[in-house]
Amino acid sequence: MPTLDIRGTADDEGSPSLEDLRLSTVRADPGRLVVLRDQLADWLFRAKLDSDVREAVLLAAYEAMANVVVHAYRGAAGPLDVCAALRGGDLIVTVADHGSWQPISRPGPLHGRGLPLIHRLTAHAVVDRGGLGTTVTMRFACPPG
Repeated sequence: MPTLDIRGTADDEGSPSLEDLRLSTVRADPGRLVVLRDQLADWLFRAKLDSDVREAVLLAAYEAMANVVVHAYRGAAGPLDVCAALRGGDLIVTVADHGSWQPISRPGPLHGRGLPLIHRLTAHAVVDRGGLGTTVTMRFACPPG
């Protein structure tokens, strides 16, 4: 699965920056999404990002994680990876699975809105569906909070 290199960096003075957030191979099950969102929220707060940016990130990332639960694994809960990193004036968040995209047989009125919402909330978003899973990479412009 294609991944974005978001290893730790240093700030302009050469001091270590906030460690990147890496939540790897978490079970993609609906009950875990709130815990993952809370861990991301805590990291975003420590990153001292503007509250509007934090809210947009949390909503977009939650939508991407929910898509993993609904679409990635047929009748099971496979692994989910969430990463976040500050790069210059941007925040990069990736949500990845190791399954294969499964359309919903009977979409309801609330289905089909997650990806358009993600695209509206981000400065840039890319969905890469490959043979080894799907990765959603989201970029947010992030002025300090």
